[in-house]
This record gives sequence, structure tokens and C-alpha cells, in this order.
Amino acid sequence: FGGLDAIKALAAPFASHRFVPTGGVNARNLADFLACPNVLACGGTWLVPKDALAAGDWAAIGKLAAEAAAIVARLRG
Repeated sequence: FGGLDAIKALAAPFASHRFVPTGGVNARNLADFLACPNVLACGGTWLVPKDALAAGDWAAIGKLAAEAAAIVARLRG
């Protein structure tokens, strides 16, 4: 849809609205999305890759979830 730039553009006329982006969010840009005051939360399929889910590779999924949680924890300082 346009990523963080689109959210920032929409936030100008809709300042009281909060967004929950899912598409295009990944571990590399999660902190950027969450640092935006109009972003309430983020989701993303990178947390549960299809191949890991199909293989029942819960360790890999857990590692990605822990990575996301660490990013959030760093933002909370």
C-alpha cells in the first residue's frame, strides 16, 4: 500500500487515527514502524514463515518471535 510513508501521509489529515500495519513489516523495519506515533501495533507473516509452519519448526518460529520481542523491548528502553 505504501508502507510507513503512506501511514505518515494518512496521519496528517487523520491525526487521531492509529494504524496496525501488517504488509511489508519485517524485523529490519519493525522499529521504524513502531516509532511512528500513529502506529499502535504491527503484524507480519515474517513471524511464521510457511515453510517453518509446515515443518513444525517451532524453534525457528520462536526465534523470530523472540527477535521481534527484543526489538519492542529496545524501543521501550
